[in-house]
Amino acid sequence: MRLSCHCEIEKDLKKLKRFPAPIESLEAWKRLFCLKGLKETPGIKQYPGFGQGKIFKARVVPLKEKCGKSDGYRLIFKAVANDSYEIIVFSRHGIYKHERELMKKIKDRS
Repeated sequence: MRLSCHCEIEKDLKKLKRFPAPIESLEAWKRLFCLKGLKETPGIKQYPGFGQGKIFKARVVPLKEKCGKSDGYRLIFKAVANDSYEIIVFSRHGIYKHERELMKKIKDRS
């Protein structure tokens, strides 16, 4: 399984620098995803509104924090090819005031 990051993920991580461990949380999720795959990794759903595009959303548990997945990080990724995926957006719950802001960012990056 191959997992890559969009070139603008660094911008997303800079916005999250006030939180304790965004990079460590992302790396832990990537290891889990590569080990388990799309069907066995918990918390992954297909992102609605993109038609036949294989875009998925996942919740990432924040490490070094006392909160659950719902208050944690949000990760959007797409299927590039068979067993190859690209992370498009990595954000935090509540950063986007409206879902349409996030959808615009996904469309711009995919």
